[in-house]
Amino acid sequence: MSALKRQRLAPLALAALMLCGGPAEAQRIDDLAQTGRVEAAACRHRLAQMLDMARYHDRMTADLPGMERQTAELQAQLDALIPQIREASSRLASLEQEQKALGGELPKAQQDCREAWFPSMSGACSRAQQITRRLDGEVNPEIARLRAALPPLEGERQRVEGTLSVVQMNLQSRRNYAARQTRPTEREIAEQEGRCRTLEASMAREPSPVASTALEISASAPEAPAGEEITLRARIASPVPGARYGFVWSLNGRVFGGNGDTVKAAVPGEGVNSVRVVAWMWTGGQWVKAAEAARTILGRARVQQSVSITGPSAMTIRDGSARGTFEARVTPESPGQTYGFTWGAVGDPQGPVTFNNPSGSQSLTVTTPGRYSVLVHAWKLVNGQWVFIGKASHPFTVQ
Repeated sequence: MSALKRQRLAPLALAALMLCGGPAEAQRIDDLAQTGRVEAAACRHRLAQMLDMARYHDRMTADLPGMERQTAELQAQLDALIPQIREASSRLASLEQEQKALGGELPKAQQDCREAWFPSMSGACSRAQQITRRLDGEVNPEIARLRAALPPLEGERQRVEGTLSVVQMNLQSRRNYAARQTRPTEREIAEQEGRCRTLEASMAREPSPVASTALEISASAPEAPAGEEITLRARIASPVPGARYGFVWSLNGRVFGGNGDTVKAAVPGEGVNSVRVVAWMWTGGQWVKAAEAARTILGRARVQQSVSITGPSAMTIRDGSARGTFEARVTPESPGQTYGFTWGAVGDPQGPVTFNNPSGSQSLTVTTPGRYSVLVHAWKLVNGQWVFIGKASHPFTVQ
């Protein structure tokens, strides 16, 4: 063979060598980067978000009947306790006044009895005996009984009122969530799934998958501040002995990392983030999908926010009522962030109350003197979902 022919064949041989390289190089392990795969992955990510939103919405609304029953039961307990406490307190106050009056009258009656010529016939002695019998036999024992009975009743009232306040606030928060958050309908979910199937059907036909095997994703942390790096690891439950595997990772529909079973990723943002991994096995001269798995990572705010309440610490009743306005403040406040609030109050003679008001301001009108506290739960809208920030209370007095 001439030198010229050898020179012409050399590039062809090199090209053939490149095309028939080792298994890892012969075919790229990537079920997402090929034509249409990115769009399909994003479609599936959106579908997963819609399903998560629907499940969460269903769970929140499913809790409502049970919480409403619990609220009614607690309110009934409170309604039964309040008259008992009011009656016992009124009875105790009346007896204490009588005790004071009789106690003041008794020394004089006893003195008059001692000075009487005929004690047995003296009205003063008879009166002194009546007072003593009334005090020792009725008033003092009843005062002692009421003083012993009232603290447990007040303690039970505080326990029931505290539990009722928490349940009412949580119930109102769920009602607010259900009112603010639109649940994806079953039709919308089905249409999204149809779009995903259409995208997947338009892609190149994949090799027949090998026998499926269980695959799971572990994370160094189930939640982390947005931007913080976490480690993800894929584990095949029953790998084929001696088989070679490659992995394709995606986070919120975007491919990242290499083809190893362990990758590092920064949490993209607050709220729920979807991680997906597809395991491929080299067999028969090609990469074949072996399994896939998905999980969620919760992203927290990098700077933790809190909520506080500003408003009057004391109000005075004028013309039959006292009025005050309270403001909820989220710190630090993020520009452009949407917030929602749940308001309530405790201290009312009839028990705690909540208000159907999602704004950051709540006005109260009070007609009874006493000690009160206004309560608030704060939420923020992140990626279409309401995320709880925190809660606060603000005490105030009315006179």
